[in-house]
Amino acid sequence: MGLPGEGVLRWLVRLWDNAGNMVLLLRYELQQLGVMAQDAQGPNGNELETPSLYHWLTVAVDAAYPSVGELEAQVGPWKTIAKGMQTLRQLGMAWAVATGGMEGPDDMQVTKSTKAALLRTAANELKPSLLAVVMAADGRVGELASTLMQLETALAGARPTAVRVAKGQPSKEQAGKGLKKGELQVPRKVLWSDFLQEGVPREEIDGKPTVDLYKQWMQLPAAKQSVGPEGERSVERSKPTEPSAPPAEWQLPRPY
Repeated sequence: MGLPGEGVLRWLVRLWDNAGNMVLLLRYELQQLGVMAQDAQGPNGNELETPSLYHWLTVAVDAAYPSVGELEAQVGPWKTIAKGMQTLRQLGMAWAVATGGMEGPDDMQVTKSTKAALLRTAANELKPSLLAVVMAADGRVGELASTLMQLETALAGARPTAVRVAKGQPSKEQAGKGLKKGELQVPRKVLWSDFLQEGVPREEIDGKPTVDLYKQWMQLPAAKQSVGPEGERSVERSKPTEPSAPPAEWQLPRPY
């Protein structure tokens, strides 16, 4: 039984994938189908002898759709390579129906109409990548499906690279300082303040690029850094405690 909204070609592909060609129908089972069994006739009009469920259904569908074009028109648009592989197998099923239903969709030859229908229903952004692959195919549907799977892997591997490049681009301000985006989050004035409090001579840090100051600042002990490397404020430095006054020398109480 077909699923809600499931087209006839997708239904037949699902039947094939679930070994529908191994389910044999006996004569009395065909007779129980009544009028529907009249469509299950061979190419010469002869009644099928113990046909498989898949074979009987493909013959019945062939009677309802006299031309391959009518079946190919059943496929809808698709936007991912994975959906495209499903569409390709449905187009292969259209030819399996037209040739008598003795083979599955993956064994069908890729025809010109198969290529045209596959490209016509593809999303526009996928067509440049698909055009050369699909038009060069001259084997069977299963072989082209494997090629599309390789294309999907290649496209999936290319996208993260482009994203990483985009994310790694420095901002205009950082590009002028030689810094990469996300590398530095400590203000220059904080670096200066920490160096001066540490006793670094002003001449050694005056005029130095911020990126060099940051690298030098990272070598300071954590207790000497006002903020952490990511910009969060560290624990404030504890002020040195002044030594307490020595206890007064104990003396005997004065007599009254």
